Order: sequence, then structure tokens, then C-alpha cells
Amino acid sequence: MRLSYLGPENTYSEKAAKLLLEKLDDRVEIVPLPTIEAVARSLSADSKLNAEFAVLPYYNYLEGLVQESIDLIYENQLCLISSQRVAVEWALGSSDNDSANHVYSHPKALAQCSEYLWEHYPDCVEVAVTSTAEGAARVKKENSGIAIASAEALGCQGLNIIAGNIGNRRHGRINFTDFYLIALNDDTFYEPAEQFFTMIAVTPQVDRSGLLAEILSQIAYHDLNNAKIHSRPAIDDVSTTDVEPQMFYLEIMCHKSNPDFIRCIDAIRYRLKPKGSQIEVVKVLGSYPRPSLGIV
Repeated sequence: MRLSYLGPENTYSEKAAKLLLEKLDDRVEIVPLPTIEAVARSLSADSKLNAEFAVLPYYNYLEGLVQESIDLIYENQLCLISSQRVAVEWALGSSDNDSANHVYSHPKALAQCSEYLWEHYPDCVEVAVTSTAEGAARVKKENSGIAIASAEALGCQGLNIIAGNIGNRRHGRINFTDFYLIALNDDTFYEPAEQFFTMIAVTPQVDRSGLLAEILSQIAYHDLNNAKIHSRPAIDDVSTTDVEPQMFYLEIMCHKSNPDFIRCIDAIRYRLKPKGSQIEVVKVLGSYPRPSLGIV
């Protein structure tokens, strides 16, 4: 069996993959891929890799939702089956040349270290690369510039660590990223009695005042707790009004087998789907254990 993740090696995605691997068969091979889309599509039957599982970053404490990941899960009809929270601690490394004209890293890492860069390297040119590990490799190859990555990734390239723990902080809390373990089928590794989140996608087929409040009122009426909500222009071809239709991703704090949850989904479908419409108003993307809060 294979598990794909956003590579290359020595990234937080790889760390999440290895932690999630402990919940799977230890014979699973982990394979790095160059993009989030390649990771999602590795699960399809026509993929050369034909992976059984994949790991995608979903949410970062400082930067919020990784929109591309959740959209690919929705569009490719993938199932969420587990989650993993990984503490993120960025370090700054340099080559022996110690030139600080350019700083290389993934755009998300650059954004998450913006306060440090503004204070210590205000004139340094930020260069976005495909991953933090790639940034470290580029500084090593060119023997110039500085890189933001994990201490492990910098060490693997033999770079000098200039400073550690340089990430922005919010409300005294350290940064973290939540990752999803996804599959084509809804394989469950946990008993529903555990603390669970369930992700749903709601694509309304109507447009009226108070529409979102109506959706949330159904969640409250059925005694459920909504943890997060994200809105975006609808992916499906929806025709409501001249206003661009929206869709919503909601994380609800329960397992999808919860009877109240099932009744809530039925109620939302009844209210938002006109007769004759072929588009599924509510899609349940999967249930997964609540990420551990211990690191924050």
C-alpha cells in the first residue's frame, strides 16, 4: 500500500504522514509528490501511483484554511478518515557564505515568519519556492541567501542555523498545522464514541436573506456544535440569482453516525434543494477524530 504526501522529504507534511502512518499498517510506503493537486489525484484509479491513502494540509493556526486542499477533496469525492495536528516551528538557516540578500521558503512559511523578517531583514527579497525543504536545498546549492524551514530540513542540507523559533505568535500560542488523512473509501479506524469532527459541504440551490443563518439554526436546533465555517464561490454549476452563488464548508463536532447529525442534514437538504434539482445540496466529506489540543 502507498500513502502520498506533499513533498519533498523533511517537511511538516512528511512528519504528519509518519505520525498518521502509526494508525495504518506499518507496511504502507510513503511517497512524496510535488503539488497538493498531485497528492489528491494520486488516489484516483487512473493515477500511475494509485495510492490508497494521502495526507493534505488543511488548516494553519496563523494562515487559516488551505483552500486548495479542501476543494480537491470535494471535487474528487474523497473521504476524510483521520487528522493530525503538527506543531510548526520555523528556523532560519544560511550557507557558509552567509549572504542575506534573498530569503527562500514556501509562501506560507514566509507569511508565518513575517514579523521576524520585518524586524531583522527588512530589505531581504522574499523568494517563494515549492516547499520549505526546497528553499533549504536552493540555499545550499547556490551557497547564497538564507532559508526558512524546520531545523531538521536545514540540518539535512548542512546549513548553519541562524535563529530558531522565528514564527509569528498569536495570543501567546505556538503555530500548528492540521492535516487530513484521506482515502477513496470511508474506512474508519476509530469508534464513534471518541471526540469527532465531521466536515460537510453545503451548496445552496436557493438564495434568500438569512440563508446562512438558516443553515446554522438547523445545526443549533439539533443540539450540534459548529466548530468552523468557510465560505467560497460555489464549485458546482449553480444558478440562483445574478449574485455569484456561494458554498460553505462546515466542521461539526460529532460523528456522522450521530442520529441528531443525520436529522440535521436531512433538514438542511429539505430546505435548500428545490424540486427537480440534480445537485447534491449537502455532501458529507467524512468524520475524523478531533486533533489533539495538547501542543497549544
